[in-house]
Amino acid sequence: MNISRIFCKTIPAVMAGVFLISAGAAFTLKYAGQDAVLPLFFDSGAMMNRLLYYINFYIPLGICFLSLSACLFLSGFYIRGFSLLGAFAFTVIATYVLNDLFTVNLCIYSAYVIVNAAAFKPPKNYIINGVSIPAFALLLFHPRFLGSSQEWIRFFSPHTFQIVILAVYLCCLAAAVSAVRFLAEKYLFSEAKVSHLNLVSTKMLLFNHRLQEYIKNMGEEAVRKDRLRFTSDLHDSCGYVFTNIIAISDAAISCGFMETAKMHETFHLIRNQAREGLKRTRETLHMIRELQDPAMGSIDAIYEMKNIFEEVTGIRVDIESGNMKHDYGSTVNRALTRIIQEAFTNSIRHGQASRILIQFWEFPSNLIMMVSDNGIGVRYIVKGIGLAGMEERLAVLGGSLEVYSPEDGGFRLKVIIPLINAGQQLPASEDTEFPDIEELL
Repeated sequence: MNISRIFCKTIPAVMAGVFLISAGAAFTLKYAGQDAVLPLFFDSGAMMNRLLYYINFYIPLGICFLSLSACLFLSGFYIRGFSLLGAFAFTVIATYVLNDLFTVNLCIYSAYVIVNAAAFKPPKNYIINGVSIPAFALLLFHPRFLGSSQEWIRFFSPHTFQIVILAVYLCCLAAAVSAVRFLAEKYLFSEAKVSHLNLVSTKMLLFNHRLQEYIKNMGEEAVRKDRLRFTSDLHDSCGYVFTNIIAISDAAISCGFMETAKMHETFHLIRNQAREGLKRTRETLHMIRELQDPAMGSIDAIYEMKNIFEEVTGIRVDIESGNMKHDYGSTVNRALTRIIQEAFTNSIRHGQASRILIQFWEFPSNLIMMVSDNGIGVRYIVKGIGLAGMEERLAVLGGSLEVYSPEDGGFRLKVIIPLINAGQQLPASEDTEFPDIEELL
């Protein structure tokens, strides 16, 4: 059920129709009889004058209803503008011949005011009714202000009370219809926002699920490949070293008594082999330590996130990599992917964007990433959990975050990461070298 169409179109059209029908009924009761006295320029005794009087009211009244309906149900600036002017013109024509029926005039004016208040958004409806209501009050004095050379015609002179009633009543009616329209739009906005958030939650849940599947699959595959590579390296290097140590030790034992110089040479050879094995083992352990999150620690994850996000949400994502390298170390890579993931969430949840652009460019001292969308933007930027999390991630790298919303809409996020610290992937305590054997001897 379209609430907006009901409250902003259907109900105002019904109300306007009721007022116009009431005006036509009051006019008919007043002048339908053969003995009814016609006002102003029309001779009550002539049948043709009576017919012209009816035509002069009923036809403009019907055209007025059609014009008001066009203002409500048709779209297009020029169509609605011409319909509005036509409705005002035929409202004036229909009420011009009513010299002594204040109630009929009030009903026709009410229909016009209702449609204007419902058909146009603020402040247009305020301006239109603000001009129309004083004009209707002035028309109560017609046709005296137009002048007449027939002194015998007796014109209707409205009382001040009637003018005040007309103005106050029409203003209250316009305010009431505008209030109903405002409440209906607020209700629709709330419903649309709730529906949007539910849709976003569903899409983001699916996006995160797909992303976790990708991370799991890529992680398992990477771990499997790295395990094979590490075991092979350990076997080729450490196994060779320890085999040599065993062989040298066996040779030394089998020789029995050895000269001092020969013994020093043998132990020195064993020591060198042990140092080489320790070095290879340490290198392998460092490589294993870098595999905490192999999928999210790669630039390739950004492109996979783009593909998954586009498939799930239907939002177009463009990436301009510029002169960006493929790898900046796991810490920087992971920070970039997490920031982009949060930017995706903000664009669909708050910005309602349909297109996202990600741009990279590397300078001699830093890497700059720009994420911009074509969403609705914001007037005031409030840093919530998402932006605060981005700043915390960048603070570890010595980077900075800039966010702003252009006047023409959208939201932009600028990330600056110094490349001087890009190689410092872990705290110093974790990168401490193993002690030299010579220090232990």
